[in-house]
Amino acid sequence: MFLTRTLSILAEPPLRATLVEQFAALRRYALRECRFDATEEDWPDAAILDEAHCRLAALAEARARGCKTRVVLIADSPKTPPHGIDAVVARPFRFAELVALIDRAPAAAAIGPYWFEAGELRTASGARLRLTEKEAAILARLARAHGATVSRAALLRDVWGYGPNMSTRTLETHIHRLRRKFEPSPSRPRWLKTEGDGYRLAAREEDAAS
Repeated sequence: MFLTRTLSILAEPPLRATLVEQFAALRRYALRECRFDATEEDWPDAAILDEAHCRLAALAEARARGCKTRVVLIADSPKTPPHGIDAVVARPFRFAELVALIDRAPAAAAIGPYWFEAGELRTASGARLRLTEKEAAILARLARAHGATVSRAALLRDVWGYGPNMSTRTLETHIHRLRRKFEPSPSRPRWLKTEGDGYRLAAREEDAAS
């Protein structure tokens, strides 16, 4: 199961145009601008940078503020990934090689007694809770925030592609259904929490203390 992920590409115009077309054809990436000086909600899930557009100082500052974006550097020759870079691909490269580096799966996320990985929610015994595509995408977006609150606007943008002025109860409906699936008491959620104008996943330490 593939979930839509946000992807930024910073490269010279000819290369960027080619990569944008190729990634768009896969239909599992939402392409958007990359700004490592932005707030955490605007950091993409993944970014491709060529050496001419790699600003290691800005990336280091973003990492210090908690940026978890997976960054792949396109280099002119093989090299060890610089600090803050997750992987390096050297020219000439195959598109499939670049996709494999971008798609490398993150570690499983703990949600209460469950594990969320590859779009699936599992119990310790391996039993699976059935999730719709949008429910899995919501959990994936919250899991990537590592316990931080993700605003309603960011979830609507990243999961549905809605603009900031969209008025809808779609998100609230999906959150309600998710809580009914795995919260012991959906009206008093322990793991999928409401925080201000957004939602977050509680850490296991919080659950143990409650």
